[in-house]
Amino acid sequence: VLDAPDGEECEQRSTSGDSLYVEYEVFIDDKPQGKNKLEFKLGAAPVEGWDEHLAGMCMDEQRELTIPPSTHRHNNIGMKEDVPRDAVLKFEVRLLDINGATRKAAYARQKG
Repeated sequence: VLDAPDGEECEQRSTSGDSLYVEYEVFIDDKPQGKNKLEFKLGAAPVEGWDEHLAGMCMDEQRELTIPPSTHRHNNIGMKEDVPRDAVLKFEVRLLDINGATRKAAYARQKG
């Protein structure tokens, strides 16, 4: 965990089935590939390892995940180049929203 809110500040934690909106940066063998945003359902994550390691996150929490070469089936999401089979992938993932709650509240404030 790179950055996590205090336990008292965490009103909602991610659980399987939630729709997560994240910002992430991916590194191939420590070479940055840029930042991206993605929405996906926890339990059907696009990157091997995300389902188990992003469960229990709080809003605005950031985690770092290292995916060894033998396990990355990554679909090249957010990468500038093809990933060699022997590459180590590192993802820095920040949780921005769970089930659209933050974005829905911001939209409601704009309309009101």
